[in-house]
Amino acid sequence: MIRAALLTPFSVPRRRALRATLGSLVILFLLGQPMVLTPRIDLLGQSGGASVPVLESFDFSSEGGIKVKLPGELREISGLATSGDGRVFGHNDEYGRVYEIDLATGSIINAFNVGRFGVPGDFEGIAVAGERFFLLSSAGDLVEFREGAGGSAVAYQVYPLGLGRLCEMEGLAFEESQNALLLPCKTPRSRSLKDHLVVFSVPLTSMTPDPEPRILLPLKDLDSAGLGKNFHPSAIEVHPETGSLVLVAAREEAMVELSSDGAILATVDLKRKSHPQPEGLTFLPDGSLVIANEGQGGRGTVTRYPRAEGGGRRTP
Repeated sequence: MIRAALLTPFSVPRRRALRATLGSLVILFLLGQPMVLTPRIDLLGQSGGASVPVLESFDFSSEGGIKVKLPGELREISGLATSGDGRVFGHNDEYGRVYEIDLATGSIINAFNVGRFGVPGDFEGIAVAGERFFLLSSAGDLVEFREGAGGSAVAYQVYPLGLGRLCEMEGLAFEESQNALLLPCKTPRSRSLKDHLVVFSVPLTSMTPDPEPRILLPLKDLDSAGLGKNFHPSAIEVHPETGSLVLVAAREEAMVELSSDGAILATVDLKRKSHPQPEGLTFLPDGSLVIANEGQGGRGTVTRYPRAEGGGRRTP
């Protein structure tokens, strides 16, 4: 089911909301109450210029997607990213090896190691910013590298961000308008972040986390919008046209779309049969949405949802 909702933007206005270190965040402003809207026209021109929610452009029913199986080495695929020239890259979560994927067949076009033997780590997200590639570890460290030729090993640099003491991290995206990376908090470890959907921002110019979260959304607002009281992000992506943020949660089998200023635009319930463990998310140049799923004992899969003319059909 797809639900559209609109919240008065409450979250993280820069230079106003939070004036604390990452170790002791204090919420000063929580404005607005959630309101569920059914007519799509109500969203036109609202919330930072976003019109109809992006997620309403896709048919998430069992007939709406095009699914292909991945090779065995991507059984535990854990992230997706699209390069500027439209190619799709993924990785598994065991070590630093990156794969270029043919979405039509699921086959591997190219693969290379980050480091001679693949830098070790529990990797939970990938992003591409121009020629710069990034992997995110669950401990909150960023690994930067460049694309390598097939079978090669590329040099890398590690940025210890210090976010692991605040959160278990999962998901990574490049927000071009801010020239920054977005890092969702899967499980908060800091008391000040409990019961919130949290997304940190790391500007590429400094490679240091902003002192205020990019998004700090009370989970009670997601519950009011129909998603339930919990949401553990497993992937994030920025829509290239609207700038809205789309997050998927494997544990809750759900998606949420936020405006660039943190207002809830839409929520989606995914079906376990189609998405047993959604771990990767990306948009293609033609507007399609791609979701990667871990194999859970079998082969991993990717499902491409073409953008529907005039809006998608809502899932039952």
